[in-house]
Amino acid sequence: MPPPARSTRLLVECVLIALLLPALLGWLAQRPGLQEANLFLYDRLLHLRRPAVDPDIAIIGIDAKSIAALGPWPWSRGTEAELLDRLAPAAPRAVMFDLFMTHAAPRAEDDARLAAAMARVPVFLPVRFDAATASRPQSRFLEPVPTLARAAKGVGHVNLLVDSDGAVREINRFEGDGRRQVPYLGMLVAARSGLDLPATRGQAGERGDGWRMQGRFGFRFAGTAASYPVFSFVDVLRGQVPAAHLRGRILLVGTLTDSLLGDDLNVPARRFVAPMAGVEVHANAIHALRAGSTIGFPEGAVRVLWMAVPVWAVLLLCAWRPRAAAAWVVGSALAALAACAALLAWAALWLPPAAPLLGIAAAGLLWNWRRAVDALRHARL
Repeated sequence: MPPPARSTRLLVECVLIALLLPALLGWLAQRPGLQEANLFLYDRLLHLRRPAVDPDIAIIGIDAKSIAALGPWPWSRGTEAELLDRLAPAAPRAVMFDLFMTHAAPRAEDDARLAAAMARVPVFLPVRFDAATASRPQSRFLEPVPTLARAAKGVGHVNLLVDSDGAVREINRFEGDGRRQVPYLGMLVAARSGLDLPATRGQAGERGDGWRMQGRFGFRFAGTAASYPVFSFVDVLRGQVPAAHLRGRILLVGTLTDSLLGDDLNVPARRFVAPMAGVEVHANAIHALRAGSTIGFPEGAVRVLWMAVPVWAVLLLCAWRPRAAAAWVVGSALAALAACAALLAWAALWLPPAAPLLGIAAAGLLWNWRRAVDALRHARL
């Protein structure tokens, strides 16, 4: 049995490791190295379960064919009004424009005509994010033209969050300054299917310029680019798409990759194929909202415990059976990875594993180092 002094020193050292190591991990978790490792694991685990394409969602794409037929972009609001006039007999469930209409049309009658067409079809319009500048240090949202905003069924943001590797995986349910929080437009569209909008907005994050973001969620991709059915804008405009293909559907209107209008995004699926148009990213996000399969990102105490408990477990197991320390470290790492994968697959929760895995390895190394120092000290006595 070890002397009381050795037992006390062992206890003090274990307590220090148990307190300081999780704090260090919390800091390291925000550093680039661990962030990239977490994203790599997230993408691999995310692709283990892919959802089916939502049959109620389709895209009306502004593509090269449409631009060749209708002329250079941007088109007049009258063209968009003609599209809605063509869609009205098909009675779509919702039409979401992934196009900004924050400036008045050169001809006022075009805005009035589009507003009149919106009265016959449930249309949802985006606000435009205007980042802070040196002369205006506060970010803001630019609203659609008032005539169109009043005619729309809903107005919301379409901001997509870009991770440190340049890929899009998440969206905030609400964003805005301290005076107003704007809902994600896809959430308003999904509510047309009976989705209950969240009563609470979740934990808030804030940037240095006072911009607040709440309710961050992730979503799985049904596949690579062009997974969702796409109808060319000009084909719909000219009545070449049967009404049966449009009836009762959620229709997203936006630019496609071949339009060369610059709305191409890197997504996890890009590791295997070309970039994905922003409008199709929104299609995947809306499907996740409709299906109730959005991915949550626990914060606060849950994240702290996720990093601390594996460290504590390894220390306790090594103290219980010191000779099996290596087995405890390997077993704990495998258990943490399995728990991470199971939570993502079955509970749609993502707890990044890189920091806990690093903590498990560090706890094992520190334990073995402490034992070696203690054994050396004891041999000298």
